Amino acid sequence: MNRTARMLAGWVCVVLGFAVMALLGLGLYDPTTAAAAHATSMTPVLVAMLPSVSFGIAIFAVGVWLISTARRR
Repeated sequence: MNRTARMLAGWVCVVLGFAVMALLGLGLYDPTTAAAAHATSMTPVLVAMLPSVSFGIAIFAVGVWLISTARRR
């Protein structure tokens, strides 16, 4: 993969990571609805959010890795 493609893919991943976090923060994407309906504590709600939050962080981390490795070459 050439330098330009790595930079483009990296920036796309960074933007997608921010988009997932923004959707979660604004409540437009709510994976916790079913867990929160029957929850007696915050633990089930936090466990329900874990996959989507970790997915957003992972996409962002891949984007940063792509950008940083493209700049070194």
